[in-house]
Amino acid sequence: MPTTPEDEQNANLSELHKPRGTVNTSIRITPWQDWEEIGRKDQAGQLRQIVNDVFCEWVMGTLALLLIPILLLSDFASLPAAIISFLSILDVAIWLFFILEYVCRLIVAEDRWKHFTSPWNILDLIIIGVPAIALVIGAGYGIASYFRVLRVMQAAQVLFRGGKTVSRHFAQKTSDQDDDRQGTGMRVRSLSLAKPAAGSKQSDPVWQPVTISSTATSLDRNNQWLDFSGLSHTDFSTLSRISGIPTYLLDAKLREHAYTRADYSGKITTIFVKLPRLVREPGTGSTWQFSWDGVLVAYDRDSVMTFARTTLPILNKVAITAGLEDIDLTGPGILYLIVRDEMGTIEDLILAAEEQLVYLEAQPMNRLPSNFLTMMYTDQKALSRITSGLLHTKTALEECCDNIQEISGQDTPEEGRLRSLIDRCSLLSDNAQHVSDSFAWMVDFYLNTTSFSMNRVMKILAVLTALTMVPAIVGGLLGMNLIGNPWPATLLQMVTIVGLVMVLTAWVYFNLGWLKRD
Repeated sequence: MPTTPEDEQNANLSELHKPRGTVNTSIRITPWQDWEEIGRKDQAGQLRQIVNDVFCEWVMGTLALLLIPILLLSDFASLPAAIISFLSILDVAIWLFFILEYVCRLIVAEDRWKHFTSPWNILDLIIIGVPAIALVIGAGYGIASYFRVLRVMQAAQVLFRGGKTVSRHFAQKTSDQDDDRQGTGMRVRSLSLAKPAAGSKQSDPVWQPVTISSTATSLDRNNQWLDFSGLSHTDFSTLSRISGIPTYLLDAKLREHAYTRADYSGKITTIFVKLPRLVREPGTGSTWQFSWDGVLVAYDRDSVMTFARTTLPILNKVAITAGLEDIDLTGPGILYLIVRDEMGTIEDLILAAEEQLVYLEAQPMNRLPSNFLTMMYTDQKALSRITSGLLHTKTALEECCDNIQEISGQDTPEEGRLRSLIDRCSLLSDNAQHVSDSFAWMVDFYLNTTSFSMNRVMKILAVLTALTMVPAIVGGLLGMNLIGNPWPATLLQMVTIVGLVMVLTAWVYFNLGWLKRD
């Protein structure tokens, strides 16, 4: 049966959305005072990675397997003396390699005492240490060879640890595949939007779980807020039938790198919002991972739907805040609370960046940390994404306000709230752009200062070179002594002439400004 263009298009889309694992796109936010410490930790992590790559499991496992026949042949086989000597050399070389591995891993360990007291590492120390002690105290290699049974234990230990590593690798791979498997993680819940009767007490919002089959074609959305989370590409066709939102629109807006925008699908208004997320790194008091989550808000007169690839705690907060502030749980009202919370986090980030800028401006350039440019690039990248997100959010909110006027024909409280967010977007984007520009100016000043310092160093090296050329040229012309030269000259006279020429050369460079302190 020949394939149709539709079948080919679906096949291409299926390949396009094939799970390929996840990539960490978050950014580390760190106070400037801690940059040097962060740089040291990063460098230590790189050293640990190098040690892990050099002494990887397959290398140590291969040496462990090679060690077994070496020990057995040396003890139980009658071999020529040359072969026995060769096997002994291999035995000692493998032993020294295991000692080197132990020492390197101990040096680069994040917690050396914990690494040293680990049961596996204590066994390592015994295996490699007992023969070494036997040799040091003068027992000789012959006595040390009786401890070869420990070396067999070492081979078994390395193979066991390698097997555990392989098991963890396959378990992690299976877990990643389970996480990326599409169409199995969708969670749906609903919240009633009905207002309480007059005079009755406002109760806490209660979400109810909703079960949706893959063949469902409709869902009662009247006066309901439906929240869809844990979504993947294979869920979009079902969601499209239920919500009336085209599949391509769901797919385009729920991508990780999608930008904030508003669209309309019939009577449904859809707006995709990027929400900043801050997560404190474990073990640090001031370092955060900054990333973005996305939520698609879709609403009409009688219902609201929210779509997200992950579970967003902010939606629970919105439902509670709406009751506390007496804001109707309508589409514009929910959108207002979500974006307002987003603006609060972004404003805190911008203010923190401004404080960091003030601190940086007060620091001498020669006291900046070695990873200054890397951290500056990270902060500028975060501010650039914030500025871009604010501008897109402003445009989307303006389109939503225009849509509210078209539906109601008059100004509404929801429109007024959204207009206030538009003004706030403009202010925050200007502030973020100003801080980003200030960072760029600071980098330019740092680079220019560094370049000027290097230029001064090069000038000093040039002066020293010119000065040392004078005695080098004279010495080359005269050779090792003054006897036999065609001109009469004493050593004192030549030293005086060379000194005067060097002083004259230094005076010339001094007048050119090369030796003056700025």
